[in-house]
Amino acid sequence: MVSDRRAPVQGDHRLARGTPGREPGLVSWAEHVEAWNDYAKRYPGQSAERIAERGGFGYSEISQHLGHAPATWEPLPSPRKFA
Repeated sequence: MVSDRRAPVQGDHRLARGTPGREPGLVSWAEHVEAWNDYAKRYPGQSAERIAERGGFGYSEISQHLGHAPATWEPLPSPRKFA
């Protein structure tokens, strides 16, 4: 069964010195849990659900826990602007 559930990813102001950051976005729940599995080994105590409730991992943080940039990351939908 494939889930449409998504988890938030906080934006980063700057990924490296002089490098622009990444805006907030979403990743698949499966990729969030994959990152959380590594996180929980290092820092036990918070569930994957709780991390998501608190705004998710930062972009560089999720990349670190995955060992690569998140494959399912997409920016948050732009808010609609009304004239």
